[in-house]
Amino acid sequence: MEYPTLWAVAVAAILPMLVGSLWYGPLFGKKWMEMMEITEEDIKASFNALKSYGGSFVASLVQAYILGMIIASLGDASWMNGVCIGLLCWLGFTVSFGFQAVAFESKKMGLYMLSMAYNLIVFVLMGVVLGLWAA
Repeated sequence: MEYPTLWAVAVAAILPMLVGSLWYGPLFGKKWMEMMEITEEDIKASFNALKSYGGSFVASLVQAYILGMIIASLGDASWMNGVCIGLLCWLGFTVSFGFQAVAFESKKMGLYMLSMAYNLIVFVLMGVVLGLWAA
């Protein structure tokens, strides 16, 4: 079993930031702010780049490494296996854990769906990168 290289993990970890900049920017940024009941001014007033980008990148590194380990542990790495494992991890962990916020924290279903769609794209793209790199 060959674990993911640091380069594969680093490239995969950048994907959530790239997708997020589009997803929560020009694609769905206004809808997201509306559902969060915040404004651009609210975001600017409380924004901390190190906390937001630094923390997110560290979390993405962990996510990419673990996803790469799962893909590698199957022994037959490919982009398609990466897609399948990414999809299964998204469904089994992100979707199910994320729903707890709807069930117990009064999170809006629309906000949950928007976040889950973003996470689906990220998991699948990370799976592709890690699956190709390990192949």
